[in-house]
Amino acid sequence: MTTEDAAVAGDATDKKGQKNLPLGVVLTPTLFFVAFITIWELVVRIRDIQVLLLPAPSAIWAMFLEDFGLLVELAVNTGIEAGKGVLIGSLIAIGLAGLVHGISWLNQGLLSYSSTIKALPTVALYPIMTVFFGVTSKAVVAMVAVGVAPIMFTFASRGFSGTSEHDELMRSISANWRTRMTALVLPRSLPYVMAGLRTAVPLSIIISIISEYFGGSVSTLGAYIRRESTLLHTVQVWSAIVMACILGVLVFVAVSLLDRYFLRWHSSRREI
Repeated sequence: MTTEDAAVAGDATDKKGQKNLPLGVVLTPTLFFVAFITIWELVVRIRDIQVLLLPAPSAIWAMFLEDFGLLVELAVNTGIEAGKGVLIGSLIAIGLAGLVHGISWLNQGLLSYSSTIKALPTVALYPIMTVFFGVTSKAVVAMVAVGVAPIMFTFASRGFSGTSEHDELMRSISANWRTRMTALVLPRSLPYVMAGLRTAVPLSIIISIISEYFGGSVSTLGAYIRRESTLLHTVQVWSAIVMACILGVLVFVAVSLLDRYFLRWHSSRREI
C-alpha cells in the first residue's frame, strides 16, 4: 500500500468510533502540553535565563495578546499567499493528472518526476523564483505552488488510476471520456484529492513563512520574524511563531471540515 493509499484508507475510520474517542486521546496531550509549558516557565525563572536567549511562556503570551491585532493581520496576509499558491498548484496538478489519466507510461513518468521534486529542498528554489517574479509576494506564491503541486499530482493520480465495477459499466454503455470523468473518475478521486489537501495546505504555510523570511511583502509573518530577529526582539519572534502555529492548525481544521462536507456521501463518512 502506498503512502497515498494509506492516507485515504485512514479516512475510512468508523464514524461511530470517532464519536466515542477515549478521554485520554484529548486529556493526555493536554497534560503533556501543560507540563511542558510549566517546566519551561520554571526553568527560565529558576535559572534566570535572559530574555534574549529564551523568554518565558508568560512573557510570550503577554506579547502575543499585546500585538494580537498586528499578528492577525500578518497571518491573514500569509494565509492569502499560501492559499493562492495552493490553488494554483492544485489546479495545475489535478488538471495534469486528469490529462495523462489512461496513458500509463506518461503517468508513471510524471509520478517519478513528482517524487523527485518532493525530495528537493523547495526553499532552495527561491532565488530562481525571484529571477522570474522579483522579490515580491508573487515569488512566494510561486514557491508554494511548486511545493504543493507534486503532492497534489501524486494523490490525484492515484485517485484517477483507481478501478471498480463501475468501469465495466461505463464501457458497456460506451460512455465518452467526459461522461466517465464527471460521473465516475472525479467522484472516485475526490477522497484522494482531499487527503492531498490535508497534507499540502499546512505545508503551504511553512513554505510561505520561510519564503517570506527571504523576501516579498513586508506585512507577513515571515517578514515580521526576519525584522524582529534582526533587532534581537526575541519575545516578538516567539509571539509570531505562536501565531504561525495557530494559523497552521486553523487551516488544517478548515480543510478537514471541507473534507467532511464534500465527502459526506462517501462510505467512509457514513454512520454505521
